[in-house]
This record gives sequence, C-alpha cells and structure tokens, in this order.
Amino acid sequence: MSDKRKSSGEEGNLHVGHRKRMLERFQKNGLDAFSDVETLEFLLGYALARIDTNVIAHRLLNRFGNLSRVFDAPVELLTQVEGVGLRTASLIRLCAALWNRTEEVRLSNERYLRTTSEVGQYLVAKIGAYREERAFLLCLDNSCKVIVFREISRGGLNIVNLPFRKIVEVSLAYNAASIVLSHNHVGASAVPSLEDINYTREAQKVLKQMDVILADHIIVSEHSFVSMRKSSMMQPVGPDAEDSL
Repeated sequence: MSDKRKSSGEEGNLHVGHRKRMLERFQKNGLDAFSDVETLEFLLGYALARIDTNVIAHRLLNRFGNLSRVFDAPVELLTQVEGVGLRTASLIRLCAALWNRTEEVRLSNERYLRTTSEVGQYLVAKIGAYREERAFLLCLDNSCKVIVFREISRGGLNIVNLPFRKIVEVSLAYNAASIVLSHNHVGASAVPSLEDINYTREAQKVLKQMDVILADHIIVSEHSFVSMRKSSMMQPVGPDAEDSL
C-alpha cells in the first residue's frame, strides 16, 4: 500500500471540514461544549485559515498555563510561541481588550461594591493572576456603584508606578465620589511594602485637596488581598462600620 502524503489542497479541505464542525458545535452549545484547547483552536482558526491551530493552542497553554494567562500575555511574549505571528497575537489581544471593554460597560451599569470584602474579592478575580505588576483605579459614585475600573499604570515584576496626575484626571473626568486604588503583587504575598504605605498616605493628601476621597488602597495577590484602610495603614476616611467601604 502506498503511503502518499496529502496535498496542501487536501489538507486545507480537512481543516475546512473540521472548522465547520467546530462552528456547528459552537452555534449549538456555545463554549460550554469546548475544552480550553478547543476554544483557542477555534479562535486561532480565524487568523490561520489553513494551519492546524490545535497544535498552536497546545503550545500557548503549555507556555502560559491557562486561558486567562494566554489572553493577558503581551504581544511580544505571544509571538515567541512557535506558529504565533503578529496577526495571531493581535487577535488574542483584541479578544482580551473587547472583554475588558464590555466588562467595563456591564459593571458601570449594574455592579455595586459596598464592602471591603466585595471589593477585594472582585480585584483578586480581575487582577490577581497577572504576572507583572499593574495598577488600577476603581471609581465609585455616592451609592458605591462602579463608574469605571481602569488600568492606570504597568510596571515590571516587582514595582509599579502610580501616577498622581492620572489618578486625579480619571477621578475628576468620571465625577467619582470615592476611589479605590489597587495593584497586584506577583507571588503569594499581598502585604503592602513601606513604599506602598508612604505612597498611599501622600495620595490621600493630594486627592483630598481635589475633593476626591481615597476610600482604600488594596494590594492583591493571586489568591488574597490586603486592605490598607482595614489594616490602619492609611488615614480613616469616615466611620468604619464593620466591613463597609
């Protein structure tokens, strides 16, 4: 029996048929019917029409560990994975950006964070898994309804800069009644550093002059958080009724 290789046209037809079946599964059951590998494989097919994206999906998950970290990875790291070019990496980053944009709209319409526990748990879920330090600003109205949750700075593995000017600009632009600063620590510990404490106290003074209330600065790790307000590391902003923000 001869062992002839399939032509590129035959291989392309196989990919088309496979992707058509994946599309039908998605239309019927959504992503509930897909494994993480299949989810990536399905997505990458839109950038790599005639290539076996299952292999690339496996490489991405092996490199970054899980879907969340694949979508959080910067373009320069994604393109280090064999088979991932700029077009493919851009598609992955586009999906992440679209998710963040829709989450921002959804949160601004319906999310209330009235306690330190609620804010901390929300932040752990949102930023705890990042592999580099990033800083975020959570703006709230008088009823503790989320107005906007926005990244304001990105640093290296061990340090992040929190720009006063940008904090003030975003707070005033969204007419925030109060704000919560947050940033992640890479690793298991969410304990604030002396630099974190000193920065937070200075930020309170600056923001108070602008009539913006810094309700808390919450440090997040992958599975835990520390509230600097609840830990008495910053000046109190009002009556501390149990866990209320």
